[in-house]
Amino acid sequence: MSERAGCHAHLTRVDHTGLDRATAALLGPSLAIFQLGESGTGEHLFEAARRAGTDADYRQCLQHFIAEEQEHARLLALVLDALGEPLRHRHWTDGAFVLIRRAHSLRTEILVLMVAEVVALSYYGALAGGVASPDLTEVFGRIHTDEMVHVAFHADTLPNQLRRFPRPVHALSRVLWSTLVVGAALVVAKEHGRLLAYVGVPRRRFLRQVLSDHRRIGATLFRR
Repeated sequence: MSERAGCHAHLTRVDHTGLDRATAALLGPSLAIFQLGESGTGEHLFEAARRAGTDADYRQCLQHFIAEEQEHARLLALVLDALGEPLRHRHWTDGAFVLIRRAHSLRTEILVLMVAEVVALSYYGALAGGVASPDLTEVFGRIHTDEMVHVAFHADTLPNQLRRFPRPVHALSRVLWSTLVVGAALVVAKEHGRLLAYVGVPRRRFLRQVLSDHRRIGATLFRR
C-alpha cells in the first residue's frame, strides 16, 4: 500500500475557480454521497481481519487503506465546503453497502469494498478528466490514483482467501460479486448521470468503462 495520505495533509482548502455554475450545481450533491462512502472508520474491517487470523503486515496494510479512504473523505469535504454543499450523514446506497459488508466474513467485507472501488475508478477518472478547475482536477486525480493502488492491493491479496472456498461457492461468489458491480454501476449511472454527462462521460460510456474494469479485475480476484 502507498503512503499517499501524508502527501495530502498540506491541502487545507481548494479553489473551484474555472468551474461553471451548472457543473458546480451537479457536482456538490453527487460528491456528498461519495464523501459519505469514503468516511468509514474501518472498525468492522479490522475486527474481521483479526477474526480471520491474518498476519500483522496485512492488517497494517488495511490500516493504510482505511487512512487513505479517510483522507479522501477529508479532501472531498474541502471540495464540498468550497462549493457550499453540506456534508451528508446518511444515504440509502451507503446504508446498503454497510449492511452487506457486515453480514459475514473478511472476504465478504473486501469483496463488497471492491464493488465500490471498481465503480469509483470510473467516477473519479471522469471527474479528473472533465472538470475545468485545476484544484479539483488535482483532488480527483489524487483520489483516482489511490483507488488504483487499492484495487491492485486487494487484487493481489484477496485471491488467496477466496481460494479457500469450495469450488461451487467460489463460482457463486464470482456471480454475486459481478451482479453487485453491475447493479452499483447502474445506480451511479442513474443517480449521477447528469454530472457524468456534463464532464464528458455519458452514462453508456461510464457503464462500458466500469464493466471493462470489472472483467479485468474480476479475472484476477477469482483466479484459482
